[in-house]
Amino acid sequence: MNSHNQATKCDKGWRNARWVPAVVWLLRIGVGAVFVMSGLVKAIDIWGTVFKFEEYFTLWDLNVPYSLTVLSAMMLSSAEFMVGGLLATGCFRRTSVWALLLMMGVMLPLTLYIWLKDPVADCGCFGDFWIISNGATFAKNIAITAALIFLALTNRGVAGLYHPYTQWICGVSCLVFVTIVELYGFNIQPLIDFRSFPEGTSLLSDDELDEELEFEFRYEKDGVERGFTADSLPDSTWTFVDRVPIGDAPTDYLDQHTQLTVLDEEDADVTADVISPEGLEMLVVVPQHEKADMYYTSFTNELYEMMNKLGGSLVELSDVPTDSIAALRDGSMAEFPIYHVESTVLKELSRGVVSVVLLRDGKVEWKRNMGTLDVEKLVNSSDVDAELASLKPSGATALERWSAMLLGVLLALLVVDKILCAIIMRGKDGKGENNCVNLQSDSTSAAQSAADEVESENISEEQPTK
Repeated sequence: MNSHNQATKCDKGWRNARWVPAVVWLLRIGVGAVFVMSGLVKAIDIWGTVFKFEEYFTLWDLNVPYSLTVLSAMMLSSAEFMVGGLLATGCFRRTSVWALLLMMGVMLPLTLYIWLKDPVADCGCFGDFWIISNGATFAKNIAITAALIFLALTNRGVAGLYHPYTQWICGVSCLVFVTIVELYGFNIQPLIDFRSFPEGTSLLSDDELDEELEFEFRYEKDGVERGFTADSLPDSTWTFVDRVPIGDAPTDYLDQHTQLTVLDEEDADVTADVISPEGLEMLVVVPQHEKADMYYTSFTNELYEMMNKLGGSLVELSDVPTDSIAALRDGSMAEFPIYHVESTVLKELSRGVVSVVLLRDGKVEWKRNMGTLDVEKLVNSSDVDAELASLKPSGATALERWSAMLLGVLLALLVVDKILCAIIMRGKDGKGENNCVNLQSDSTSAAQSAADEVESENISEEQPTK
């Protein structure tokens, strides 16, 4: 009994130490911020999260319905953002910690597997916003899990910013915010473009640099990939894969030029011919043609006629193999040119099943999902140039505005919470009792009182009678 009491005193002693609240708040904010950031960047580029889920499902040979893949991506980003926000503000102190521990129970072994087997280039924890190595990802998750275990032992003993009657509003506000961000990114384009071809990027090739560099052309046949020089290209039985500069090349060139390789039906690189250096050009981007509704070609034909009247051009960039382009054009009655670009590059260029990229003088002016275009209104507009300019999404501005609204709601909620607490205290028979304690602490306080009583009784029994 004495050893048990001493162990209880020791355990109770370190949890009641003066440094514990400071450490708890530091870990709440730190770990919470990691999950908020992870969930937010996934929500901003929700298509990137969907593509990462598809990469994992393909790796594991899982045939998951597309709608379930999208739903899973949205649920993950929403859960990370909302629960991370709850942890950082001290809301639902037990539930938030255990929810994140449950999440880490899946993420920790998964990132260990990725680190050891290296099946993917990166785990996608922070999307394309911040790509870290698989080893660093596993180390990060170990640190997060250790911090959450500490919080599981101490978090309930430190009060949060909000009381039980208002903290649910904090969670709902975070959930509404992240859902709006996801829907915008899914239906239009990501609020912020973390990828290789943001607005203002030139898709034109650097002719002077092209002349200085020597390239190796990568082709594949029967599962074997080989490199060829420009003077020794293989026959048509080989499939073009990529063009890679031999030797050193500027980073910008590698990011923007070697990735975007446009091929015609003869497997010839026609990037320089397709991307127009002057005027307006519209690119219809189809990175996963098997998922696209063929009716989009009807809208594209209308846009093609409109661009011709403006003196511009329109082409489709698709992942359809080069030897299937002619069949696609005939089957869809497409009046516009169709070219092949590798699927991964098209996903980098623009998000969506079918999306539109507007170029002016070879530079990206805007991107958006074709489903959000009112094609009839656009082609029949009396001022097409002004209509095209109005279609430019204002993603960064919208994100700033929504973020300010969320912070405003949370601050207003905090003020209301404190006012209600003061009213309750003042209205308790004028005694000024603090009845604003978190209900989550009631069970802890009761258990603590019971333990103190048992300890007092044990001490009394142990004292010798006079």
